[in-house]
Amino acid sequence: MMPDRSIAPLTQKVDFLMKDTHRLLELPNGITVYLVHGGSQELVRIELVYKAGSFYQGAKSVATATNALLPNGTPSLTARAIAERFEYFGAHVETNTEKDNAYVSLYTLNTHLHETLPLLAEVIHEADFPQDELEIYRKTKSHTLSVNLQKVKYLARVHFNEQLFGSRHPYGMRLRNENIDQLESGQLKAFHRRYYQQGRCMIFVSGSIPHKLEEILARNFGTNSAGSFHKPLQEPTFEIEPGQNRKLFISKPDASQSALRIGFRTINREHAEYPELFILHTVLGGYFGSRLMSNIREKKGYTYGIGSVLASLKKSGVFVISSEVGGNVRRKAVREIYKEVKMLRDEPISEEELSLVKNYLTGALLRGMEGPFMQAERLRSAIEYGQTMSYYDQYARTIQDITSGRLQELANKYFDQGAFFETVAGV
Repeated sequence: MMPDRSIAPLTQKVDFLMKDTHRLLELPNGITVYLVHGGSQELVRIELVYKAGSFYQGAKSVATATNALLPNGTPSLTARAIAERFEYFGAHVETNTEKDNAYVSLYTLNTHLHETLPLLAEVIHEADFPQDELEIYRKTKSHTLSVNLQKVKYLARVHFNEQLFGSRHPYGMRLRNENIDQLESGQLKAFHRRYYQQGRCMIFVSGSIPHKLEEILARNFGTNSAGSFHKPLQEPTFEIEPGQNRKLFISKPDASQSALRIGFRTINREHAEYPELFILHTVLGGYFGSRLMSNIREKKGYTYGIGSVLASLKKSGVFVISSEVGGNVRRKAVREIYKEVKMLRDEPISEEELSLVKNYLTGALLRGMEGPFMQAERLRSAIEYGQTMSYYDQYARTIQDITSGRLQELANKYFDQGAFFETVAGV
């Protein structure tokens, strides 16, 4: 018998407690290691987190280049030799640099840890940033940037960040080709020496963790002077200098569409109201059934997709609505966005809609805890902000207990139209 698709499935309140199954250990040099064991495959991920994001770089692109070029050569191994060794053992390394932190992740079979972990340690601790590899990186990065500068989506994003934070703040700086061309191996070595060889680090190990992992980790990462990730660090200070004009238009006459970015600086996840604000953002634009999607995509047909993001940074938070629309409907789309924002301030959310959002967020929270890798990512996100896994318990309770009245109160507190910055790139 076929189910009746016109009838919504029954829902019920979910009562659960986040399982905090991780263990932790401390290496001889003070590095904390978080262990999340699980999974049926003999696979393990080892992720090292450094306070080496773009916030700490003295010159643009240095942090990203340093992190990206870690696996590209040591005094005894070329980039090719490193890649071939990891490949031989069925392992691979990923690097990623964000605003605040930098990440190096090793995926490997746990039976090969005796071979792959020492190689990872050599890659991180002894990287020497060969000139030929830097030249390849500069050419590739410069080409990518040149391509991106033709995309309205990229232009809107980087100019919006500059509007919020200013051109001299690391969260707002725009990358230019000359910044890439001016990169020197000595800059990368100095940044590496300070933030990787002598910087703050923490390690997250997830998957099928072998019995002798602690011994292997201590031998390879417990002897250098990295130390605790949370040890006080003298950090650089930057003034936030937002744009004088809250509305910015970047003309791109050859574009087929206009990219929109509308939002403001706000609280990060260290703030007590962040979980509630996250729920409010979800109602507005945080999932496929959101108000922005229902109105601007489904009803008006102005775009294929529109949504909002509530991003947490260590020094700030950002709320942003983004979309790409035809130039002929750009102004109409912007008006509809502000109309939906105003409606959240003026009218309480119906119990039916709120129940739908609560079910969605509860499901997303549960899915985000599936498997050891995802659990380790949630744990890492908490630890980076000085929190524990109990944060997610509180968030789950907030989802269940939030009321439409409270969300309307938050909308009036945070969604003041006068606080919004607006960036448009295109036609």
